[in-house]
Amino acid sequence: MYSKHQETKFHRCLICSKAPLTNISLFALLHPLPLCYECLQKFEIIDLNIAFHHYPMRILYHYNEFFRSLLFQYKGLYDYALKDAFLCLYRQELEQKYRNYVIVVAPSSKEDNQKRGFSPIETIAQTFSHQVFTGLYKTQKYKQSDLSYQERQQVHQKINIRDGEMLRGKKVLILDDVVTSGSTLLTCLNLVLKYAPQKVEFLVLSTKQDEEGLKFV
Repeated sequence: MYSKHQETKFHRCLICSKAPLTNISLFALLHPLPLCYECLQKFEIIDLNIAFHHYPMRILYHYNEFFRSLLFQYKGLYDYALKDAFLCLYRQELEQKYRNYVIVVAPSSKEDNQKRGFSPIETIAQTFSHQVFTGLYKTQKYKQSDLSYQERQQVHQKINIRDGEMLRGKKVLILDDVVTSGSTLLTCLNLVLKYAPQKVEFLVLSTKQDEEGLKFV
């Protein structure tokens, strides 16, 4: 598990196994990145700030072929080491900005997590915070991409929360990997709001939509 107090040393790119440093600098020596320059360039950064039902949402990347493949290798092929890849460009910023927040992770299938041996979004959250809340859970197993539009509108029936009192009066950041219709994140928001948090924000790794397609009431 990542520790704020112990920097992981990356001698090879987690994706292509090349040396992650193309030049030696003091910053690179103190804060080594887990990816080489070529792989970092494949992230299509959009760093978009929008409103999600009147709450701030930040989206980091476009869901391009590189991101799709990386996410599949991490979640579908159980490549645990890739946890360090997704936020490596933002980790120090996120550590500082959200040091007083509880990171609420979007739920994933308990059965899939048992097969992997880890929970993907939770593990990514742990790369920049020790205050991770895992009380959101799926009451039914489903894959968001397999749902029809009508089924996505019923996602609120498939997610619940436990230990929500831990969020009362706290600053909360809700973290997920991909946003499409926003139905899962809206369900997470409504469940979190039941416990009167002091503040709520969203951080999403990627989206397939352009800015015009991300209009949330």
